[in-house]
Amino acid sequence: MFDSETLKKFEFLSIASSRPFAGQTSGSRRNAKLGGGLEFAEYRDYAFGEDLRNLDWNVYARFESLYIKRFQEEGDVPVYCFLDASRSMGSSADSEKFEYAKKVVGALGYISLARLDSVAAFAITNRAEDYFPLARGKERFLAFARFLEPLEPYDAATDITSAVKDALKKIAKPGLAILVGDCFDPNGLDAALERLLSRKFEPIVLQIYAPDEARPSELGDFEFVDAETGVTRKVTLDERAVKRYAKRFQEFLKATRESCVTRGVRYYAAPTNVPFDSILLDVARDINVGR
Repeated sequence: MFDSETLKKFEFLSIASSRPFAGQTSGSRRNAKLGGGLEFAEYRDYAFGEDLRNLDWNVYARFESLYIKRFQEEGDVPVYCFLDASRSMGSSADSEKFEYAKKVVGALGYISLARLDSVAAFAITNRAEDYFPLARGKERFLAFARFLEPLEPYDAATDITSAVKDALKKIAKPGLAILVGDCFDPNGLDAALERLLSRKFEPIVLQIYAPDEARPSELGDFEFVDAETGVTRKVTLDERAVKRYAKRFQEFLKATRESCVTRGVRYYAAPTNVPFDSILLDVARDINVGR
């Protein structure tokens, strides 16, 4: 799914919660810690600017190499990725939108596993279709990638609220709930976000869309098919029609963002012509957790 250089870049990121969850030590996800009650997990290379107190000086004395000793706290934060796999996610050319979304979820999974959090993933439509159960440890990334790679959009419409309700049956404790998809749900996100918040989850929304969905690039007579409902409509696209459409699409993005912001939910627009790792850097930079 990713080459070694890309994975190495992810090592320096963390998708952190803005508040501690039950059983989590506050701040435990910001740095690897030394101290009692912690279980040794692994060594990793020292990165410039990190706290020198976390260096393993015994290793340095023997090999003259700088390594950080990483520990695993019992109170990790579960990270649940909800990947929209409905019909509309395959509606753009060559399913670029769905492939992009899978890469985002794959990167989120690797970042979380590398930071000693646990990760689960759901492919959702109007219900939870496929499920990767909660796993912990970087060695589990291969299994996570094998779960994601064969996934294709289902022949089903989007109902995020019903899908979240279905997925929650498999979840024992709250954590970060990251929704990755186009949010083409006629019922909107409000009810889904309220359900997650009422269950003490911290939602994050990454809205994926292709450039041609935001503004069609061709003019002429077309027959459009609604990817969610299958309804067809003949449309003549001239410059005025394209401008009206583009305005409506921006209003849709704005409405989705406002659904999130009014509830204190982090929101990120993710057009597929922007490198997916740039989106992840924005998420990390926004909450100041890049190492």
